[in-house]
Amino acid sequence: MKITGTTLRQHRQTLGLSQAKLAEIADIPQHMLSAFELEKADLPMHVLNAVSNALANSEKVTAVVKRAKRYRDHKYAEVQKLPERVAKATRTNENAVYTQALKNIYSAHSSAQEKPLSALSLFSGCGGFSLGFSAAGFLVKGFLELEDDLRKIYKLNFPNSVEIGSDITGITQESLASAAKTLGGIDVIIGGPPCQGFSLSGKRDVSDPRNELFKHYLRFVDVFRPKFAVLENVRLLTSMKNREGGFVKDDICNEFTKHGYRIEYFEVNAKDYGVPQHRERVLFVAVRDDVCVIPSLPNFTHGDGGDMFSSLSPLRTFADACSDLPYIESGEKSNLPLHEAVKHPMHVIDWLWDVPQGFSAHDNKDPSKRPPSGYNTTYKRQVWNEPASTVQTTFGMISGCRNVHPIATRSLTIREAARLQSFPDEYLFSGSLGSVRTGIGNAVPPLLAYNIALHLKKFL
Repeated sequence: MKITGTTLRQHRQTLGLSQAKLAEIADIPQHMLSAFELEKADLPMHVLNAVSNALANSEKVTAVVKRAKRYRDHKYAEVQKLPERVAKATRTNENAVYTQALKNIYSAHSSAQEKPLSALSLFSGCGGFSLGFSAAGFLVKGFLELEDDLRKIYKLNFPNSVEIGSDITGITQESLASAAKTLGGIDVIIGGPPCQGFSLSGKRDVSDPRNELFKHYLRFVDVFRPKFAVLENVRLLTSMKNREGGFVKDDICNEFTKHGYRIEYFEVNAKDYGVPQHRERVLFVAVRDDVCVIPSLPNFTHGDGGDMFSSLSPLRTFADACSDLPYIESGEKSNLPLHEAVKHPMHVIDWLWDVPQGFSAHDNKDPSKRPPSGYNTTYKRQVWNEPASTVQTTFGMISGCRNVHPIATRSLTIREAARLQSFPDEYLFSGSLGSVRTGIGNAVPPLLAYNIALHLKKFL
């Protein structure tokens, strides 16, 4: 019998086995299981075999299901700031170059000089995509964002951008026509609907907010008829399937073609454009049929240095982004806004205290110093002199995926995450810390957006 996402989920639930525990005993990432059970992606055969073997081991399944959670009293104490650790956090030469580049982006964005080109931002978040385009000389005339706290952050930084609305599914054709009249011509539409917004095939109601967000995006394209449209999303989108078994990426391309656009998609990593972070994404670049331009992205600006004849700059590192920030430990504050560490329980500090860079507390030889659950991407230190791991919305959780500072024993601060995402220190954040973390973790890195915008600008 063929295993499908639905049958796997049903069987797992019959056994009383959580998705996390199945991932643990099969020794596979939970996100792969999640995508498979939602039927968004297939599992490679070796992973399917690992899942089947894990489920067939009834003794192990029973033991994991019956395993009680290990609770600990959360005790807190001041963490010692060791001089030898502080000494490791030395400032790199590239740090000054990088922080100045971010200042330049903010200065260009906030410049009073006239910006001859125009953009419209959909699914704007806290404004990373918009910041890059604004710095490249695009006036972001209007924006649309669902989350109230993120809209407030956006308006702080783009006070002259017209708020078209919040929920894209609630924008009527009359409202769209009115917005077009107010804003005038638009050269580029930017944005990235959430992953679940790309279920396009089949006969479905265009007003269904759960799976038709992309068609609402296309309504804006039809009304404004921009020369370019750029969509950003997680790389997983390229392997997502619709309910009919086809690939979502092909749906997107086919829909744009029907609406009068040539389109190509590109798998990219933000580190190749000077962002000090591994961040794999897919970018769709659509060009209106009457514009004589082939959809493309700019050439890489940074590389790993393997080719001595390469003109690329070296990849930027965690240290290049953050080595000028004050060294702080768990629960400690600095004199810089948003550079404040979450306070972690002492048993977690103990697990991680001697863990080397690039390793997890799950790798500890002493079983008593291993976390009771999870896998070796959690409770894991980053590496000081390498590009950071992907900044996610959970970067403040020390138990999350690669969220531990390379040298200090704590999770990342908001200021560090913003630097790794290439937000200038001058960029304004407001609202709850949770909302700020969500906005930063979901943002398009402004430096990546800036490179894309400069590339498109050549054709405009």
